[in-house]
Amino acid sequence: MKRWFKVVLKGILAGALLFSMAQAASSASNNKFEKYKLIVSAFKCNIAAETMAKSYIYLGVGTGTRQVKKDMQDAIATFNKNMKHLSESINNRKIKNLLLFNKMNYDELLTTLKEPYSLDNAQKVLDYVAAISEGSRHIAEIYKKEIGHHDPVNRSGLNPMIESIAKYYIAYQAGIKDENTKNQMAKTVKLCDKMIKLRVNYPKNTVAMNQTINKVNKLWVIVNQFYLDIDEGGLPFIVFKTTKELKEGLSKYNKQYAALKKAELLKGKKR
Repeated sequence: MKRWFKVVLKGILAGALLFSMAQAASSASNNKFEKYKLIVSAFKCNIAAETMAKSYIYLGVGTGTRQVKKDMQDAIATFNKNMKHLSESINNRKIKNLLLFNKMNYDELLTTLKEPYSLDNAQKVLDYVAAISEGSRHIAEIYKKEIGHHDPVNRSGLNPMIESIAKYYIAYQAGIKDENTKNQMAKTVKLCDKMIKLRVNYPKNTVAMNQTINKVNKLWVIVNQFYLDIDEGGLPFIVFKTTKELKEGLSKYNKQYAALKKAELLKGKKR
C-alpha cells in the first residue's frame, strides 16, 4: 500500500511540476508578446510624428491638400492612441521619463501645427519631430533587447523612413535647402533600399508576404531615383503619392509579418 502511495505521489508531484513549468513558459511567452506590442506602439508613434511633419509642410506649400489633411488627422489619432498605450503599460522610471519628454515635445508640436505656415515654423516642426522620433526608436530598441528580438525584419522600422523621404523632399523644395537635408535624404534612401531588399529575401516570408513585398520592391526600383534627385525638384506630388503607396504596401507586409511573429512569440502556450 505504501509503495502504491509513493508511486501515486510521485506521479502527482511530477504532474504538478510539469504544469508549473508549462505555466511559467506560457507566462514568459505572454510577457514577451506584451513587450512586443510596446515595440509596435513606439514605432507607430515614430511613424505618426514623421507624417505630421511631412503633412504640415505639404499643406504649407499647397500640394495634395485634401489627402494631406486626412493624413494629418489620422497621424494625430494614431499618436494619441499609441502614446496612451505606452504611458499606461510602462512602469520603468527611466523609460517613463523619456515618454514625458516625448509628450512635452508632442504638445509643442501640436501648438506649432496650429500656427500659420512659415519656414521658421516648419523648422520648429522638424526639430520637435526629430526629438520624438529618436525617443520612440530608443524605447523600441530597449524592449527589442529585453525580449531577445534579433529577427532581421523590424516590424515597423521601415515605415518612418518612407515618411522621412517625403518630409526631406518637401522641406528642401519649400526652402530648407541645407546640406543636412540632402545628406539625410541620401542616407535614408540608401537604408530604405537595404531594408526593402532584406524583406524581399526574408526566408520566413509566406507566399502572401512575398507577393506584397515584391510589389513594393517593383515600385521602389522605379521611384527611388526621384528621391535622390532632390536638387532637381519639381515632383512634390509624385513623391507624395509614391511614398504613400510604398508605406501602404509596407504596412500590409507589416501586418502579415506581425501575425507570423505573434504565433512565434506565443507558441509556448501550446506546449
